[in-house]
Amino acid sequence: MRLDIVALTLCGVGYLAFGLVMFIAPQATLASVGIAIADGVATTEMRAFYGGLELGLAALLFGAAWNAQYRRAGLWLGTFSFGGIAAARAAGMLIDGTGGGFLLGALAVECALAALCVFALRKP
Repeated sequence: MRLDIVALTLCGVGYLAFGLVMFIAPQATLASVGIAIADGVATTEMRAFYGGLELGLAALLFGAAWNAQYRRAGLWLGTFSFGGIAAARAAGMLIDGTGGGFLLGALAVECALAALCVFALRKP
């Protein structure tokens, strides 16, 4: 299978998984990392932004994987979205003096996906 299709699919799966858990159970998902949100407006906002946006990004990346004319644009999206998340996470960890299994694991996945997209962009 082509590297660009693999990269786009893996990025899509990443956004799909996170988007689904944030849409279905935002309170429980955030509580697992020490964030408490109230019912009502806050929960709906988490569902919309962290669920809906991630699901939309997943759909776009899956669409790019299936349509050759959008693959490079999809790879750029994967590069900058996962790269931006990784950069902000790493900066936050430095600023806040945090770390641990969850943050390091998430950072590793985000860096790997961004790097995979960069590598796929370098292929003809």
